[in-house]
Amino acid sequence: MLKKDRQKRILQLIDETNFLKVSDASNILKVAEMTIRRDFKELEAEGEIERIHGGAKKKKNIKSEYIELSHRQKKLLNISEKKYVAKKAAELINDNDVVFIGAGTTTEYMYDYINVGSAKIITNSISIFNRFKSDSKFDLILTGGKLRERTGTFVGYFTQKWIKDIKVQKVFIGTNGIKDENITTAEEEEGVVQQVILNNSHENYVLADSTKFGIEAFQVLCNISEITAIITDDKLSSQVEEFYDGKVKIIK
Repeated sequence: MLKKDRQKRILQLIDETNFLKVSDASNILKVAEMTIRRDFKELEAEGEIERIHGGAKKKKNIKSEYIELSHRQKKLLNISEKKYVAKKAAELINDNDVVFIGAGTTTEYMYDYINVGSAKIITNSISIFNRFKSDSKFDLILTGGKLRERTGTFVGYFTQKWIKDIKVQKVFIGTNGIKDENITTAEEEEGVVQQVILNNSHENYVLADSTKFGIEAFQVLCNISEITAIITDDKLSSQVEEFYDGKVKIIK
């Protein structure tokens, strides 16, 4: 039995009884207990189950459906974690870098921590633009396009057409959720713009505080294999970090 099928069966068994012993799963699936423990660890990292002594149980309040909040609502959540992530991201920007910073309440904080003499900043976010506009050491470019008022972001045909023609050294974008090996976003038009710029960059960084892991939003933006690193906070669980070990670089 393939791992994917085995783990699917494990979830079915847990769903049926609410609890599954390692030994019982081993007997039912005809595999070693060590294999079952590895499966439990991966499923927990993905937010599917909760491991307890001797087995695993259903995880309470699993967020299977993402509901997008307004920009104002998002700004009130996980502020210290977002600042932590933004500082880590800002430290990756060097003098004279050409950088794209995508919309997001985490990326907005990057301005507070960038320590360079000069850099070119490109964005499709009005909020990001407003953070940088009065600082003369930045060569600042705001893309045009159709304004999505909910997030203050330019999207659509003209935005995509403009971004297709540029090349940048580094991209910093936020995400609404990271599920398994997928970076996801809640809005398809914003997602398309991000996909275009990710293809035109040398280094791609996704900013995600630890609460974003295990969350699946509407659209898959990209696979983790397409990014340079995920930048997160120091509250990320060891189980989640172990799941991504060897799959993508985690900066925290």
